[in-house]
Amino acid sequence: MIRWNEGLWALLVLLSAVLMACGLADTFTFIVEPPTYPVGHRLVLLGALGFAGAAAWVWLRGGALWVKVLTALPAVVVGGLALQFEDGGWGWLTGLVLIPAALAAMLSHLLAYDPRPRTA
Repeated sequence: MIRWNEGLWALLVLLSAVLMACGLADTFTFIVEPPTYPVGHRLVLLGALGFAGAAAWVWLRGGALWVKVLTALPAVVVGGLALQFEDGGWGWLTGLVLIPAALAAMLSHLLAYDPRPRTA
């Protein structure tokens, strides 16, 4: 059974993934800058902010180290590349790998979550 705070964290991760993926889709171009580019860039940055918030949340609530890292990586790498190289394709390529990795970490954290306190 999933507790409400873990469910809210999962919703934050899902919302961040959707925002970032939609933003990356809006900014995708080969030659000509699309008219939705500024909106897409803002969506990528909002998704990065959401992933950073989700990473801070899982860091404070406690979780496996790899869940913390995989939740924070889209915020740091994709968001950082969106700020540094606005017209580069590196953000899209890293988003193809890191967004599904963050979603897989979220799903495995939810399935492995044990609400009982651990005793040593």
